[in-house]
Formats: sequence, structure tokens, C-alpha cells
Amino acid sequence: MNQIDSFFKPLKLEHPVSEADYQRIKPYIEALSGFSRIANASIYVIDYYTKNFVYISSNPLFLCGYDIEEVKKLGYDFYAKVVSPEDLSMLLEINEKGFEYFYSQEPNNRGSLLISYDFNIHHKNGRKFMVNHKLTPFALTSDGDMWLSLCLVTLSIQEKSGNAYIQQLNSLNRLEYSFNLKRWKEMPAIRFTEREKEVLQLLAQGYTVQEIADKLFVEMTTIKYHKGNILNKLKVNNIMEAVYFASVNHLI
Repeated sequence: MNQIDSFFKPLKLEHPVSEADYQRIKPYIEALSGFSRIANASIYVIDYYTKNFVYISSNPLFLCGYDIEEVKKLGYDFYAKVVSPEDLSMLLEINEKGFEYFYSQEPNNRGSLLISYDFNIHHKNGRKFMVNHKLTPFALTSDGDMWLSLCLVTLSIQEKSGNAYIQQLNSLNRLEYSFNLKRWKEMPAIRFTEREKEVLQLLAQGYTVQEIADKLFVEMTTIKYHKGNILNKLKVNNIMEAVYFASVNHLI
């Protein structure tokens, strides 16, 4: 088994996926394609049965200078081209531990899981940059096994690879992965007060601290206090990072 094949090692897929199954998902893929064009999002769908990609959006971020057909032809070998060996090993570890957690859940809970992590990718022109990768089940088999997963790639605000966590959709609670302990740890949920949400939303709209203070009829020092709390809770350095992190993690 080569390194790339290890991505599929935890999967069972005991019952073959039929051509009729693929026909049934076509409308969903078409809808996803429409959404990706409107949102200009870097989205792709992994087919764990064929060990390939059933859909890749035209957004250039994930493609790294290659065209869609090149990436589809490469399949998962594409990762070997664009991900450094050390980050590829990290992804394999996250993948293995992520599927361990996936299979520890009842089948009816598996479809609402989301896993997020950061890693470096290399563009065809040699440029290296950090991306955040989020993955959630797109279609499960009748046995609750992973068949298709939906992936979203965005630029990361993190400085180092890793930062892996699992979250149940519609839940604030999350599990963060410890590479030292080799296990998932439950972490306190990030919760904003209503006033902090209001301040962050206004900052996201481009209002200054003084303008927000005037709008909310409070002192500027009060807004600065809420702003500091927001940065501390998210562990980021500035409001641009805070708005980005809160948006992609469904906190506002």
C-alpha cells in the first residue's frame, strides 16, 4: 500500500456503489456547481469508492495551477504533487484519527460531522501557501459508510500546519486533535455575548470603533473592551483575522 492509498485504509465500503446511485446524485452535483460559481468558492467532492474526485470547482485556489482534468486524472496522487511530505504525513494522521471518530458515532450522527485542518500546498509556479481545509460527508451508503465528502478550501490565517478539530454541525462544541497525545480532546465552545456578536458584525461591515460606539450609544472604551474580548476568545491578532475566522466557523 502506497502513502496515498493510506487515505482510504480506514474505509469499509462493503457494498458496491451502483451506477443508479451515481445517477441519483447528479442533480446535487449540478446544484453544487451552480453555488460554487456564484460564491466563487474552491469546492470539490471526494469519491471514496473510486478513490477520485467526482466534482472540482473552477476556483484556482485548490487547483494550484493545474486544470480540472489534470487533477481528476491524477486523483489522490494530486496531493503528492502539491503537499509537502511532512504535511502529507500529518494529513494521513488526521485522516486516520478522523475516521476512527467517524466510525465511533452512530450511523445517523455521522452525516453532520465536520473536520477542519490547515496545511501548506505548493502552486505549480513554486509558490507555497497555507490553506484551511474543511470536509463533511456529502453522501453516505445505506450502512452509514462514507461514500462522498464535500470539501471547502480557503486561505488560512494560521502560521503553522495542523489546528485540526471536529465539530458537529449546529453545535458549538468541538474536539481538537492533539498530535502529542494522538487523540481528540473536548474543548470549551467559543461563545460570544450578544453585544460581542453585534460589535463583530459591525466591524465586519467596515465601521470604525468610534462609529460603532456612536451607533450603539456607548463609550468608545466599551467597544474597545468588547473588541479585545473577541480577539482573545478567537486567539487572533486583529479584527480582519477575527472576522474571517468567525465567518468560516459559523460563529456569526
